[in-house]
Amino acid sequence: MTTTILVVDAIEADRAMLRRALKGEGYDVIAAANGAEAVALTQEWRPDIMVTDLSMPIMDGIEAWRLIDELTDEPPIGIVLTGAMIRDVRLICDDIGFRAFLTKPVDLQILLATIRKLAPAQPERLRA
Repeated sequence: MTTTILVVDAIEADRAMLRRALKGEGYDVIAAANGAEAVALTQEWRPDIMVTDLSMPIMDGIEAWRLIDELTDEPPIGIVLTGAMIRDVRLICDDIGFRAFLTKPVDLQILLATIRKLAPAQPERLRA
């Protein structure tokens, strides 16, 4: 069983870069362009981890997370990846259950280390 990661970002180039990097590390990756798509994909795919921007059209990352948490018995592990450096936003993210808060531009090594730290344990024989 491979860890499935949902990448949520309005910027197509950012989604593509994250998808390539995460697939290169052996993760299954699905992607959404906004929070509404993320909610739908979470219901369908049940990802283990959600890496999301906050500022998106249609539904932002915070609203999407709240809805996913409400609709899902076991929500994914939430990681914020955003350009928003506002302290109050970070506190809100902490309060609603995001497990990590990273800033853009993304440092892939920090993101990958965070994912490895938070990812559900995989059977030893399946680890890369």
